[in-house]
Amino acid sequence: MDEFKSAYLCLCREYNVEPHDALMKQLKIIPTSPRKGKQSLQLSRESLSPKTCTILGKVLATDHTFSEINLSNCMLNEYAVKSLAYGMAENVVCKRLDLKGNNIRETGTEALARMLRHNKSLTSLCLEQNDMGMIENSFGTFCEALAANTTLKELDLRSNQISHNGAQELASALKRNTTLQAIDMRSNNVGFIGGRALLEALRRNKTIYKLSLAGNNIPTDVLQSIDTALGHNEDRQLMCNDYYQRTHMLSCELRTLKKEKKMQMSELMDKIDEQEDFMRKTTRSTSHKIGQLQSALDERKAAFKSLKAKLSMVESELALEQQKSHDLEGLVARMKTDQSELSIRHQSDLRQEREDRTSVESRLLRELSEVNDRNVQLEATEDELSRKGKQQQDQIYDLKEQLTHAQADIRLKGAQYEEKLNNEKQKNKEILQEVESLKTREIAKLQQDFDDTEKQLRERINKLERQRLELEEEVSKLKSQAAADRIKAEEELATVKQKIRSDEEQRQKQLEDRMRLLQQSKDELQSHSNHQKALILELQGKNSSMELELETHKRRIDAQNTELSGKNNEMMAEVGKVKLEVKQKMAQLETERQAQNELKEEIERLKRQISEQTGKHRELIHDKEREIESLQEKVREKDKELIRMREEDAQRSSMLQSAIMTYVARSPHK
Repeated sequence: MDEFKSAYLCLCREYNVEPHDALMKQLKIIPTSPRKGKQSLQLSRESLSPKTCTILGKVLATDHTFSEINLSNCMLNEYAVKSLAYGMAENVVCKRLDLKGNNIRETGTEALARMLRHNKSLTSLCLEQNDMGMIENSFGTFCEALAANTTLKELDLRSNQISHNGAQELASALKRNTTLQAIDMRSNNVGFIGGRALLEALRRNKTIYKLSLAGNNIPTDVLQSIDTALGHNEDRQLMCNDYYQRTHMLSCELRTLKKEKKMQMSELMDKIDEQEDFMRKTTRSTSHKIGQLQSALDERKAAFKSLKAKLSMVESELALEQQKSHDLEGLVARMKTDQSELSIRHQSDLRQEREDRTSVESRLLRELSEVNDRNVQLEATEDELSRKGKQQQDQIYDLKEQLTHAQADIRLKGAQYEEKLNNEKQKNKEILQEVESLKTREIAKLQQDFDDTEKQLRERINKLERQRLELEEEVSKLKSQAAADRIKAEEELATVKQKIRSDEEQRQKQLEDRMRLLQQSKDELQSHSNHQKALILELQGKNSSMELELETHKRRIDAQNTELSGKNNEMMAEVGKVKLEVKQKMAQLETERQAQNELKEEIERLKRQISEQTGKHRELIHDKEREIESLQEKVREKDKELIRMREEDAQRSSMLQSAIMTYVARSPHK
């Protein structure tokens, strides 16, 4: 705001003009630090001099503050309107301009035409209650500029004395315009001819959905036909908006799919790394458990060796007991000889003693036989224990073989899994490298083709611009040669149209080939679709500009409009192809997801196999441990039995020794 005010005051001093009071009050009312392009300049019903309008036009040319300017009913003259229009032609912020009730005629209408040609920001223009339609040549110039404008959406032409000829000029401009959406032409004199011309224009123009024609002496059937055409245009506008929304949604979905694909690939790589870590941990744990089992087996071997040592000690003790029994037998034999000698001397005295001795001997013999039987049983138990020890040793060897086989199987499966994982990683890396290389090559090709086409189109535009200027000069100078010029222009248009069609067909073939190639990856599809849309939009804009500048007659307008409809159909076909390719890419992504699910299932199955094998090994180890514990229990029982037998043998030997000692102690006294 300060910049606008300072520029205005500076120009007032330069032109020796007093600042306008209403304008200065307006500037004081508006805040000093507003956001750019959000303010409104209201000068309605204020008297503005031509110099003030000149200064205001120069300030508005570089202004970035006002988005709406109201200059209605200011009674501006032709020079003032021209100055304001020249300033607004260079403005890039203002969206709405109101010039209602300013008696704009020939010069002002031509200035407004120049403004419409160069301004790229205005979306709404109010020209109510002017006399623009009184002079047909100037209004025709205004209509030509309106056809070339690409930003204006609303136009108010109420009460402008527009006749049927002016309506025809406006209709011809509407056939080429692609942005206007609403026109108000109430209270004019369009008539039946003008109404038919506007109806014909609405059949070609597909963007206008609001056209007010009350008070123009147009028949009811024509008005009904115009309303029907407007309804069709409104429906088409809704469909176009829906189409743009869907294309935007599709592009967003493609971006999200790309991100999801990258995330899925990263998650898959993370899962593969986790599986590798789990396999390493399981191999380490199994090797550790095998070492523990090996140490447990070594401990069991040491226990068996200790049992063998104990058995050898028992055998040696049994040998000592046998030696003692033999010694006792020799002692008994010597005692018998002594007793026989004593019996001869004392037969009568020792009968009773003999009977006692025989009973004792029989008892001792029974005890000796029992001891021998027990020795035999001990030998049998010793053999059985040795046999069981051999069986345990064989079982230990079998367990060792099973453990070695299990270790070999686990190592082999681990190597196979690692090899599969490495192969999958290598394949994924190769696929990614191929996709990146194809993407870079295709982008380079598309960029080169785009630069070539852009260069060619610029050359054609420059050439056609020069031809247009020459044709305008010839038309202004040589109106008498209009028929010849028309024929020549038609021939040139036919050649240009044929060239454009051939170029478009070649470009369409190239694009179809590239679209087939771009089905290999989603990233290439996104880039190609973006380039294709941009190329189509640029070609439409350039073709429309060439058509607007070349066509000055109705035949050229008709031909070019048919070509534009063909372009629209081609665009819809290209969009259908893009949608089909998106569906194919989605199917490819679904197959890749199924392959990933299969890999996950394979990994889960391998996990289950490993867990089953570890469970089996654990069960085998538990069984072997239970068998070892049972064998240890049996050995303990045998040890207890041997200790009991030793105690019994010790008791018997002590009883025998006491008996012999009592016998020996009794015999000398007798």
